[in-house]
Amino acid sequence: MEYGRGNIIAGGIVIFIAAIGGFALGFTVENIFKDGFYALTLPRMLVKAGHSHGMPMAFYNLIIGVMVDRLALTEKGKKYLSMLALGAFIMPLGLLLRGLTGGSMTFIPVVMIGAICFLASAAIMLKGAIARKPF
Repeated sequence: MEYGRGNIIAGGIVIFIAAIGGFALGFTVENIFKDGFYALTLPRMLVKAGHSHGMPMAFYNLIIGVMVDRLALTEKGKKYLSMLALGAFIMPLGLLLRGLTGGSMTFIPVVMIGAICFLASAAIMLKGAIARKPF
């Protein structure tokens, strides 16, 4: 069974969305220069962090999508790897939500869930890569 297709599609979609977010941040950058220096508010910093974490998570999912079926994992392991890598998108989403709500602490657990998904998927990926003999 092919597990990586969803990761590749989601990675491509998130690259597109994060790039649009980067454009929006770039077009509004002049508004945050006050008296000649960069004054970054907490909400803007969190939105920026959502953008800058979304891009690597998207590329991570593209990589997982390409290699998940080649790793020395059981079918269940491949499914968990794919799903946890997709779950890592929760982290930049949580950062974006924190920024959009003025830095609210409400979404910190959302960010942590995404980070745990990312770490768990990385551990499973390493297990499968180490167990596979020749590439």
